[in-house]
Amino acid sequence: MKRSVMAAATAAALVAITGAASAQSYPNRSVRMISAFAPGGGSDVALRIVAQKLAESGWPSVVVENRTGGSGVVAAMAVKQAEPDGYTLLQADASSFGINVTLVPDLPYDPLKDFTPITITWNFPSVLVVPVTSSAKTVADLIAMAKSKPGGVTYASQGMGSGGHLLGTMFQNALGVPMIHVPYKGAGQAMPDVAAGRVDYIFASLASIKPFIESKTVRALAVTSRKRIPELADLPTMTEAGQPSVFLDIWFGLVGPAGMPPDVVKAVNERVSQVLQQPDTIKRLAELGLYVETNTPAQYRELIRADIVRLGEVVKSANVKRD
Repeated sequence: MKRSVMAAATAAALVAITGAASAQSYPNRSVRMISAFAPGGGSDVALRIVAQKLAESGWPSVVVENRTGGSGVVAAMAVKQAEPDGYTLLQADASSFGINVTLVPDLPYDPLKDFTPITITWNFPSVLVVPVTSSAKTVADLIAMAKSKPGGVTYASQGMGSGGHLLGTMFQNALGVPMIHVPYKGAGQAMPDVAAGRVDYIFASLASIKPFIESKTVRALAVTSRKRIPELADLPTMTEAGQPSVFLDIWFGLVGPAGMPPDVVKAVNERVSQVLQQPDTIKRLAELGLYVETNTPAQYRELIRADIVRLGEVVKSANVKRD
């Protein structure tokens, strides 16, 4: 029995030593960051900024690899099946790790069981906008319109199951009145119709609406974050406008395969958080309409868990499934 106890103690000590050694030597070769998004988009550009900063901080090299397709499934599976050594990481997001759990039938991965959360990296809210010709000058005005307009108001979105679709559903559920969803293939197609007054409103990112704000063809009414955003500091949040349930920050973060050594997770979390908090990183991401945010692995896991439940309920109420 003494031998068994000693063997177990020795094994535990070896695991601890190995973990510490792996963290001390990590990374000693190239780290891959897998993105589900096509090159050139805001999230891809932001990830490459972080990769560059990590390389400048002393990491040997960081390679961003784009694995598009399957609503994020292709990228997620590539990381799920990788060795859990910290050398293959995934740029996770609220859609692939929150919305898709309910939206995508037979999703081949579990965001909580198959991955190791490391840290959130940034997020962005949406902005509620109406045509400049709309009689709605405030959220209260839009609510009054929604309650009185025969057949209900119309709202555009970036597509079925998109952030704009879910926010429109949240708004409709909060008011308890019918609304007509008009899905488009992205905000680029939707915004001209909003500006022209063909639909009554949309929830879209600041980057998407900014040119229309500047050309004064749309009017911003509120933001969907918990706090006001610097670029539109006079604009109330939906919570301030009396609609606290209409809240959504589209977050991005880093995860690895399940079973990553805790010391390596800690090392990645600390270094990524450091480069994200550098003033020039914050500035460059803000120019893309992205707001830096970091947290602990435990906090990130809880965020994923909470969004699976909360956003799943919204998806179910919208009665939509993605093929």
